[in-house]
Amino acid sequence: MIDQGADFLLVDARMHEGYEREHIPGAVRMPAERIGEHALREYDKDRTVVTYCTNTVCKSSTIAAEKLERFGFKNVLEYKAGIEDWKRAGYPTEK
Repeated sequence: MIDQGADFLLVDARMHEGYEREHIPGAVRMPAERIGEHALREYDKDRTVVTYCTNTVCKSSTIAAEKLERFGFKNVLEYKAGIEDWKRAGYPTEK
């Protein structure tokens, strides 16, 4: 989606430490366990949202996606393989 220039919100669902260490460029920090309706008011619920965490073992992206859907986001996707897959594919990260 990034390569194609798609308009979407990329959510890093890991704890703050993981995000600070490195994240996918353009991602916003939104730890899954801290997602609440009040924190989501600034985002368009019709916009596509993609959540990710570390890898397929990590469940934060799933928890974040489920919460976003409960709060009314209509098009939520999950990048289950996460940042480890991103790096294996040779894509850059940022700090």
